[in-house]
Parts: sequence; structure tokens; C-alpha cells
Amino acid sequence: MVRPGRAAAALAAALLAAGLAPGCGYRIAGLGGELPGGVRRVEVPIFQNHTVRPDLSRILTEEFIGDLIAAGKVEIAHGEAADAVVRGTAVSYKRDPITFDEAGKALENRITLVMDVSLERRSDKRTLFAERNVTIRYDYPSRGNLQEDDRLEEEAVRKAAEQMSQKLVSLMLEGF
Repeated sequence: MVRPGRAAAALAAALLAAGLAPGCGYRIAGLGGELPGGVRRVEVPIFQNHTVRPDLSRILTEEFIGDLIAAGKVEIAHGEAADAVVRGTAVSYKRDPITFDEAGKALENRITLVMDVSLERRSDKRTLFAERNVTIRYDYPSRGNLQEDDRLEEEAVRKAAEQMSQKLVSLMLEGF
């Protein structure tokens, strides 16, 4: 049985540790910086898609907007209310088998996703940030069943888009 005094002391210690943790110098990547040029409100039109996968631009745009909002440094705005416009282009989407069994059947696939992104100030059309050929690779299993493999690829596309989005937001906010 835990004594009430010890439980209260343990709770106080846990709260103190939690309160001190944010001051320890660690932070979540992508949340510490700001957009270039002091931009606070951005418009994010649906990204362009130069790949063979028709739904990719929608998935990438949704993930990017979600991560940008979650970073808490920027508001999403439309038209003249936006200080700048974020433009993205899915340049390449590739799915390749990368490991095989002894019969030559694919056991694992790799998605390679390449994007270009830029941030343009609305008032003078000046490019504040641009990064080309941002690349994400995501590996996922192959089961040898067409329906299951399609489902696994769909999941992998979402995970790759999530990683791409996090990378783009981090690049924009942190300047890495």
C-alpha cells in the first residue's frame, strides 16, 4: 500500500520533471524556426503532380498542410490574406522491388518520392525559399497477393507522404 504522503511526493516530482523538460534544450525538429521573410500566413494550393500516381498530389498537399499547422508557426490563408504561397511539385514516384526470395519473387519494395518546393512572397513574387529534388525512400513488404500488395503500397504511399511532409516543413522552418 502506498502512503498518501509518498504518492503526493511522487506526483510532485513527476510534475516538476515534466515542467523542467521543455527547458532542457531539446525540441521537436521542425517546430523551432520560422518561415523565411517573417511570413506568418501562407496559401498552399494543391501540389502539382508530374508522376504516374494520380492521387499523390492530394495526399502530399493534405499531409503538408497538416504538418505546417501542427508546427504552430504559420496560419493557412487564401488569396490576398496570405503573405506568401507555398508551391510544391511531385517530380517523381517510383516503386522498385529491393529484396527477393530464392525463386526471384519480390519480398520487399521501395517507394522513392521526389519533390520540389518553394515559398514565394505574394507582394513582390520574390522566392524566399526553394528546394529541389527533396527525396524520401520508404520500404515496405510484398506478400505476393495482388490485392494485399495494393493495400500495402497504398499504406506505404501515405507513410512516404507523411515523411516527405515532415521533411519539407522542417526544411522550410529550420533551413537545413
